[in-house]
Amino acid sequence: MPKTSVWKSRVGTQILMGKITDITQIGIDRIPCAQVRCQMNEFNIYLKKYFARSFDFWALDRTLVGNIGDTVLIKQIDGSSRPKANVSHMVDRVVFKFGNVVDPVTGRKIFNDTFADEIDLKKVLVEEVVDKPLEEESMLFEERRALQIRRLEQEKEANV
Repeated sequence: MPKTSVWKSRVGTQILMGKITDITQIGIDRIPCAQVRCQMNEFNIYLKKYFARSFDFWALDRTLVGNIGDTVLIKQIDGSSRPKANVSHMVDRVVFKFGNVVDPVTGRKIFNDTFADEIDLKKVLVEEVVDKPLEEESMLFEERRALQIRRLEQEKEANV
């Protein structure tokens, strides 16, 4: 039984996914590095529940593929190719660009939690269902009746 109520995750740190929080250059050679914040789960034995905890890792970014806010995949590097002791990973690739969220399954653009084309469709429907009837309510009875007759005639011509 451990002395604390929290067990660390058994998942290794060989490959991780996280967000870039800082980009800097280290050493005399000015080697580009990125600070990547990754979430790992810790199990509390008393509550029988996992809790997410963030850890920061420094990763080499020699190709400068990532910017702040991007979600990247980082891989652990061996001890011989580490420029500093605290740089333990290397940026493998960018998974999601910050601000350009595209659903990988459908390929459609997303804003918050809805697709962009659904937002456009909602705008059109609101205009048709809400705005146009409100314009008609402000008309007098004779004007509204004339508009309805015009629409009816247009529908008849379209069906003929």
